[in-house]
Amino acid sequence: MSQSSHTITQVLQEIAITLQGGRIQKIHQPDSLSITLEIRSEGKTFYLHISAHPQIPRLHLLTKKYSNPATPPQFCQLLRQHLLGARLISIEQIANDRIVRLQCQKTQDTKTLVADLIGRGANLYLLDTTNTVSATLRSRRLAVGDHYELPQVQSPSIQHSTDDDISKQKSPANDGPYPINRRLEAEYAQLIRKISRQHVQQELLAKNTRLIKKTSHRLAGFEANLARMNQYQDYQQCGELLKASIHTIPKNEIQAIVRDYFDPSLGTITIPLDPSLSPNENMNKYFRKHKKYCSAQRELPPRIERIQQELEVLTQERKRLLCDISLPDLSHTSSPTSSLVSPEKNIATRKRQKNLKHPYRRFVSFDGLTIGVGRNATENETLTFTAARGRDLWMHARGVSGSHVAVFVGDRTTVPQQTLHDAAHLALLYSDRKRSGHGDVSYTLCKYVKKVKGKPPGTVNITQEKTMYVTLNEERLKRLKQAK
Repeated sequence: MSQSSHTITQVLQEIAITLQGGRIQKIHQPDSLSITLEIRSEGKTFYLHISAHPQIPRLHLLTKKYSNPATPPQFCQLLRQHLLGARLISIEQIANDRIVRLQCQKTQDTKTLVADLIGRGANLYLLDTTNTVSATLRSRRLAVGDHYELPQVQSPSIQHSTDDDISKQKSPANDGPYPINRRLEAEYAQLIRKISRQHVQQELLAKNTRLIKKTSHRLAGFEANLARMNQYQDYQQCGELLKASIHTIPKNEIQAIVRDYFDPSLGTITIPLDPSLSPNENMNKYFRKHKKYCSAQRELPPRIERIQQELEVLTQERKRLLCDISLPDLSHTSSPTSSLVSPEKNIATRKRQKNLKHPYRRFVSFDGLTIGVGRNATENETLTFTAARGRDLWMHARGVSGSHVAVFVGDRTTVPQQTLHDAAHLALLYSDRKRSGHGDVSYTLCKYVKKVKGKPPGTVNITQEKTMYVTLNEERLKRLKQAK
């Protein structure tokens, strides 16, 4: 998609004479891979845009400049230092190749800006009088301090470009001055929108694929759990039969042959036992397994149905993306390549996003306050002694292991009653009292929570504490999880 050497020749034939002798009055870097030189010549201002993007390296005039970042990048700052106010002595194509040299003079100092527009290795180099590289836009084949040498020129028989042959196109009469540059600007703008759309489509498809894979994995896990729990369907009867014959079962048996009171014929049934457990413990184990079965029958089918609906929505979304539907409008893009992320930057961004993780769980209370809940001992310590302030409220399930909970009160002097109950529910939920569903919760201000020296992370002493008795309310917990 790079410009051909023939197209670059046509561009320079239109602008070279006009720009020679002009003064560079402003330099901008609208994105990480391109610069715009604002050149004042013959009483007019021209915007010369040079891009070293690996997909679409190019050079042409702009009818209007692009918006720029608030802080100029380092390469832009270096160009301003050396070229701002300089006069453009010459702009020429080197050896009829896709390389353009801009020679600039500022007082007695001469600098050369070389635009290497050859394929994916396109780059911009700032050279001193000895052709030594002073700055580069991208880290490619030459580094700062290297002597600039022309790259190996491709044979004309294998050199190619996707540019339309502009010389074969007839310029309409209303194109005005510099018709080739104007046409290139319009064509590249259209091409960039197309590439940007494809880029967004690929990103959305990749995200959709990850979500489908993750959702399918969750669905398979829940279905496998439900199938595994089904084997405990008759464990209630086994527990009852063991209970009725508990006094007749010796210890360390691997099975018990008992009378089946659920059978009208009152036959016998063999129940497997764990020899390492007592008969009473084996009985309780059967009751616990049946309780798990009941919980699974109550909770898993609605979850499976909900996940199936999510999977159906994701599948339909994938079909729309493949048909190029529901893609965002890219016409508002401030810079033509701002939506085209460079490969290097894209990799770094993905790594940062992958490593991004909240240091603790976050919930939003009924009154809109943030509640932090630690996931482990390290997060408990981070939440209590780093994230929370002295006036924030601290909570913990009384007398058992559990998560630290902090209510970030901000400028408030008191904690609303509903928020207090929300935080207490979370403290009880993420503690060893979750199974019982009720218990005491201690609370105090964070400034009254102190570390215990020599103890593991998360071990604290608290003073001026108060307690409240909490019974878990499913509706309140459901609201908190939805507002997470």
